[in-house]
Amino acid sequence: MKTVIQFSDCHLLHDTSRKGYGGISPYHSLECLLTQLAQSGNTEKVSPEVADVVLITGDISGDDSPASYTHFLNLMERFVDVPWYVIAGNHDANPHYDEYLVPHTLSAKSPLHIGNWCIHGLDTRPKHMARGAQGEIDTLELTCIERALSAHTHQHHLLALHHHILPSNSWMDKHNLVNAERLIEWLDSVKVINHIIHGHVHSPLRQQVGRDNINSFGCPSSCWQWEMQADFGVSNEQPGYHHICLYDDGDASVSIKRLS
Repeated sequence: MKTVIQFSDCHLLHDTSRKGYGGISPYHSLECLLTQLAQSGNTEKVSPEVADVVLITGDISGDDSPASYTHFLNLMERFVDVPWYVIAGNHDANPHYDEYLVPHTLSAKSPLHIGNWCIHGLDTRPKHMARGAQGEIDTLELTCIERALSAHTHQHHLLALHHHILPSNSWMDKHNLVNAERLIEWLDSVKVINHIIHGHVHSPLRQQVGRDNINSFGCPSSCWQWEMQADFGVSNEQPGYHHICLYDDGDASVSIKRLS
């Protein structure tokens, strides 16, 4: 078994003391979650006893500032002593993400190998069709992942992206993945993706995607949480993250951990 910790939607700001929805400082809430995670292993840093890898699925920044990314790097340096990777979200559609985080980006070209699993990153930042907070699939990235799938037929496969694939039946669907049907068709054709994880919705959304009913797990935000309802709403749930166990038989368990 391998353990993956997933954070998402950090929305860090230039000013670390600035608060957003629910009176939450995104810097402080991520700092507290990382402290809590490290202390679960009785150490000052997230150690191999706690996790094999930490993965952050997008929206690192909340204001496109260079400082938001340096704050993030400083937190990772302070608290994480295992390999860590990021995937860009729509709020990371700026030059600073690439400047600061390319060395840690989980790209479609280079999957992460962990035990008998491959974790594949998909960049859903707006490209041609998407607008605002919408996301978009690049067919070239799917081709890259498909090559990796063909090269590692004896491993299990986890797909990680920022945007949710299926409608959430909430106000967040106006910030959708505009060509999600292309991704669903691809999933149906390759037939080897075991599970999907994503962010964006600031909520533990649970769905099944495609003809094979692939389990899809939405991650809580490390700051404020959204209500999955027709009109915009902020939940009173605490900031959180995912604790993911990847088993040798291709199964996975995903549990929600909240700030306590």
